[in-house]
Amino acid sequence: MSIESRLTRHVWPIFAALFAAVVGLSIWMRDVFPTDQKPVPFVPAPEYVERLSGTFRAPLAQAFYMKGVLEVAQQQASKLEQLFALFRLAMRLDPRLVNAAFFGGIVTPVTIADLPRAIALLEEGERLNPGEWRIPYWIGFCYLEMEDYAKAAAYYKKASELPGALPFLKFSTVHLLSRGTTLERALQRTEELLASVDDPDSREWVLSRQQWLKSMMLLEDKNREFKARFGRWPNRLDELVEQGLISAIPPDEFGEGFRLAFPGDPEKGYRVRSQAAEL
Repeated sequence: MSIESRLTRHVWPIFAALFAAVVGLSIWMRDVFPTDQKPVPFVPAPEYVERLSGTFRAPLAQAFYMKGVLEVAQQQASKLEQLFALFRLAMRLDPRLVNAAFFGGIVTPVTIADLPRAIALLEEGERLNPGEWRIPYWIGFCYLEMEDYAKAAAYYKKASELPGALPFLKFSTVHLLSRGTTLERALQRTEELLASVDDPDSREWVLSRQQWLKSMMLLEDKNREFKARFGRWPNRLDELVEQGLISAIPPDEFGEGFRLAFPGDPEKGYRVRSQAAEL
């Protein structure tokens, strides 16, 4: 057997041993040097994995990406650091894995406060994929969620000038500087977002987001019906159930329950928002 064949045969065992050693060292250091911070599940630094992985970068990137996708659906708010680290690692190992940028920058954030870190991850993805129109579009989408319309418009324009960009970006760039956010406009944004993804996991997340928005729109419509029937806005969403307008309040897939944003207000009493995420 040639030297090349022997090396190829032993690459995976050597890599597995090195990877296990890094994991073991990190656990040992955590025990020897305890901190007051809540422990975060171990994710190796991209620089180390890049050096060790060699020709196995692509399959390793896919493995870390799938780990992140599986984790994102379970207690997401408590795993933000791990999720950002997993998707950043996958993206660094294989820049062509653009879906890692989408999950890290669009799916991982739970609240508006998480968006700056999401934007930083997407900007790193943009540097790795300078010709990919979807990444600057997703950065613009994050800025739009933060109501920074000037930066959102700038990134939409940047995305619209790259090869393969969808036509809606040019039109959206023109209209972005109009102020205000409504559920209808947010739903329109998810329609555009759906056009920018092509894998089943990403599409499933966007479709869930659309249903979430439609649930709030339904509750707002029922609040208007309540006002027409009783001459006042409800003070609690439960009143819609108590008066037979709906059978139950829909589940909040992205937060901790829907609420009236302005209960009883004579002008805004119909508006519904999620406990954990504001539009």
